[in-house]
Amino acid sequence: MSSTAEHAAAAGEALLDHMVTVGDHATQSAVDGAVDAAVDALREISASCREGALGIGAALPRSAGTRQVDDAIRAPRVRPQR
Repeated sequence: MSSTAEHAAAAGEALLDHMVTVGDHATQSAVDGAVDAAVDALREISASCREGALGIGAALPRSAGTRQVDDAIRAPRVRPQR
């Protein structure tokens, strides 16, 4: 989902970079409105994908090598003195 978010954001920027200019004012307004709507939709897709990726990442079980949240709260382990 993260790559989809990045692609959607890049597509929105590319669309803005390639926006055309037409001579007629009414036509230009229609083109601008369509491009703005498409860019807004791509930004929403990007944001939703990022939120989904974060939610999925938080829900996944952690591997044995990662520290759990509880470990940060506990006191550090100290070897007893001899």
